Amino acid sequence: METWKTLMPEIDEITVVDTHEHLEPEAWRLSAEVDFFTVTMTHYASSDLVSAGMGASDMDFLKQAGNDFSRKISIFMPFWQKTKNTAYCRALEIAVRDLYGISGITAETLPVINRALVKANVKGLYNDILETKSKIKCCVWDQWYTDLPEYDAFFKPSLRLDGIVYINKKEDIDALEARYDKNIESPEMLQEIMEIIITNHKPGGLVALKTGLAYDRTLGYARVTTNEAAIALERILLKRFTDKEIKRLQDYLMFCVAQKAYWHGLPLQIHTGLQEGNGNYIMRSNPALLTELIMNNPNTRFDVFHGGYPYGGELAALAKNFPNVYLDMCWLHAISPSYAVRYLNEWLDTAPANKILGFGGDYIFPEGTYGHLKIARENIAKSLGNRVDEGLCDKNEAVRLARMILHDNPAELFSI
Repeated sequence: METWKTLMPEIDEITVVDTHEHLEPEAWRLSAEVDFFTVTMTHYASSDLVSAGMGASDMDFLKQAGNDFSRKISIFMPFWQKTKNTAYCRALEIAVRDLYGISGITAETLPVINRALVKANVKGLYNDILETKSKIKCCVWDQWYTDLPEYDAFFKPSLRLDGIVYINKKEDIDALEARYDKNIESPEMLQEIMEIIITNHKPGGLVALKTGLAYDRTLGYARVTTNEAAIALERILLKRFTDKEIKRLQDYLMFCVAQKAYWHGLPLQIHTGLQEGNGNYIMRSNPALLTELIMNNPNTRFDVFHGGYPYGGELAALAKNFPNVYLDMCWLHAISPSYAVRYLNEWLDTAPANKILGFGGDYIFPEGTYGHLKIARENIAKSLGNRVDEGLCDKNEAVRLARMILHDNPAELFSI
């Protein structure tokens, strides 16, 4: 038997601290009219179908509740045949097999899968999939549907301040003034709004700050003085600004977010690498661009997302050089299992093992999280099995490392 397979029974039993999820509230799922496509086409596999050539109108038809299911199957299947090789699609097939008892997604099995999914759409669905079957202890929840989440022992919220940082025009400031009933005439007032938001979120069990601005701009944040930021803000208010002044104010505000994270004892989670969807600018999300932000905030703990895909070497260098940088594999196992196996081995060669966070589902629907975690456990076993075969550790040490990566390290980082 291959070594990694001998590690799987113990790795399968490890309780996971999930570093990142977008799961919609269970109540939303239960109240909606659902079918296989309205659930699964909300995330990831849909991007591969579009990449394979599916048109926007056909994708919209799949996502719309109540549309003819047979017609959906006829639209879906030609593109499924082109994309089922990807890990996004593999995660779906794993979930369908394990959760609904159907092996394979085909034109013939889809009606059966759909009936099983609809039947399972009852209260307790999330607990069954996430806690019982996935063995997830809790997840850091990039909650987006409410300003002030109530405390939940399973869902540990992170908070985005991107709406304060990503100021591009005077109207953005006007909207902040109206929302927070503040007269914004200085960078300090923007910092005060940040403080109010963080403080208001603390009762909900806040465990991290989060930024996803790699979708919108470069991760190259430069150090900016308060005076420079004040001048940039004034120019924006007067509508006499340049792109350089926009970036200068945003850079200053992201440094403020990093400082707030430290002051409140919270890690700062940062999206790097691949962006979800189609047609994005990958070059501006290289984690190496964060160096100035990291170097000038040595007390802030940076949770750097998605294994930096495809910039795994750059991320390894950051984690090796800076004590406050953590390598987070959230989403990564569903992007590319082979990359995850390869780079986990490299990261264990280059960075202390306590710096590696092994799993975050990063899904909107729980079936995706389940399938992704199955791939993640296998990837971690394969990478550690290779190290056993190379004589770098024994099986007991491999399991210890797996437990650190999947549970202990994120539990310590997020004080869980």
